[in-house]
Parts: sequence; C-alpha cells; structure tokens
Amino acid sequence: MKVLVADKIDETVLSSYKNQSIVFDYRPEISPSELLTDIGQYDGLLVRSRTKVSQEVIDSGKNLLIIGRVGSGLDNIDTVTAKKQKIKVVNAPDGNTDAVVELTVALMLSLLRNLGQAYTSMSKGLWLKKELRGKELGGKTIGIVGYGHIGRKVARLAKAFGCQVYFYSRTKRNCSLKKLFKNSDLISLHLPLTEATKNLVDRKLLGLMKPSSYLVNVGRGKTVSEKDLYQFLSAKKIAGAAMDVYWEEPLPPDSPWRKLDNVILTPHIGASTKEALTRATTIVVKTVIEFLKSK
Repeated sequence: MKVLVADKIDETVLSSYKNQSIVFDYRPEISPSELLTDIGQYDGLLVRSRTKVSQEVIDSGKNLLIIGRVGSGLDNIDTVTAKKQKIKVVNAPDGNTDAVVELTVALMLSLLRNLGQAYTSMSKGLWLKKELRGKELGGKTIGIVGYGHIGRKVARLAKAFGCQVYFYSRTKRNCSLKKLFKNSDLISLHLPLTEATKNLVDRKLLGLMKPSSYLVNVGRGKTVSEKDLYQFLSAKKIAGAAMDVYWEEPLPPDSPWRKLDNVILTPHIGASTKEALTRATTIVVKTVIEFLKSK
C-alpha cells in the first residue's frame, strides 16, 4: 500500500518504518495540479497546513482509505466529503500543544514588556530604558477562549504565574463569554475554525474589553472579525494584540496590519518546533500504518 506525504514532516520518523509493508512517497513540494493528477495511485495521504484537501482532491483519490493531518487542525481538509466517501481522517490533537502554549505565553510577555519595540529600538541604536516601562504577568486576569489541550495548559501556566483564570468553551466554562471579555487583562484565543466560531470575536465582544487589555490569537484568524479588530486597535480602544494566525496566509507584504504600532505579528509559527513536528509525525504515521494494516 502507498501513502503520499504532500507536506514537510519529520523524515527521520519515516525512515524508522522503512521495513513495513506500507510505502511512504515523500513529495513535500507537490503542486495542487500534481496532487490532483497523482492522488489516485495512493491509499493514504499525509498533509500539514500547506496542502488543501478539497472535495476535488478527495474525489480524485479513488483508492484513498485514510487522510492524516500532521498537526491539530482539520480546516484544510474537507471532512464532510471524506466522511461521505468513508475515508478516515486522523490528526495529532496533542502533538503541538507544548509548542503553541509556549508561544502563547511568550506573546503575552512580549505585549506586557514591550519586547517588540525593545528589540527593534536597540538595533536602531536607541536606548529606551525610561520609555519602555512594562507590566508583570503575575496578578493579571487571563481569559482563555477554547479549552482543549492547549487552552487547559495555558491555564495551568497562567496560574503558576499567579494569574486569575477565566475560561470558556462549548462544553467547559467557569464564566460567561461576556464576563470573560469584560474582566480579563489578556484574552487568549484557542478556537478551531467552524461555522459556529467564524467571526465569533466581533465588535460586541471587543467593545467589552478594557482599554488596557490585550488580545492574543494563536488559534485561527477567521475566528475574529478582521475589520472590527483593526478598528479597535487603530483607534487604541484596546491596548494591543499579538497574532500568529491571519485571515489570509501568507500575510501580504503591504498588509495594513504590519503598520500598527500596538500589534505583535509572528508568521504562524505556533507549532513550528523540532519537537512538535517529530511528535505529531510519529502520532499520525503510527495511526496510518495501523489503520492500513488492518485493511
């Protein structure tokens, strides 16, 4: 049986399974047109976030039995069509948890301590010791929206810093969403993108935030209304934001988001650690092998 690997994963994990009865064809730069042409040869498909597994791709995969996402999200895979075609879809929901959690806390600290400006000012020959008076994370109220693997661990670390934590998700919460937005000093978003979460954070919720509060989004860009957030930040109605995910990726070079002085931007690197890639690759490859062997 053959599995197409369409995105970059940890190749060392694949090498440890070379003697299996399943062949992994590693083609991490495959184009969308090549994918459509060649997918019919394969029994399985492995992707990360680059490759879009659309209805057209799934329909062309006449022999597909399983699709694996080396990561936590599934929004780049048409899971509805896959289910209709009786194709199993798997991922690694906890594979990148530590990496995303660490970036989340790093962004919180960067906002509070003005680290972005501190770094750039030093490279310009400035010495802004008096101007860059920051705030401490300890003692702040942290609001966590989305309380899965990542949200729960962010909560544990926030408590270790001495923070009060509010959390809200579809199934678990200790307060209302309105109370969370109204009382939090930092709000951290860890939501998947679904019909229910698309543009969930709009002007109504943003309007509840304190002028001194910050928003951090390492989940999915489209869970926030881009227009509303931009208006609130440009008008300084909230103190600032840090984002690792966007409404369009890559973020265009001329994007107005790059010009705001109260925003920290990172290029969707939440899961981009060596350890997270190895962990997620191992989880998904093992699952795919076990499933195909059972067939």
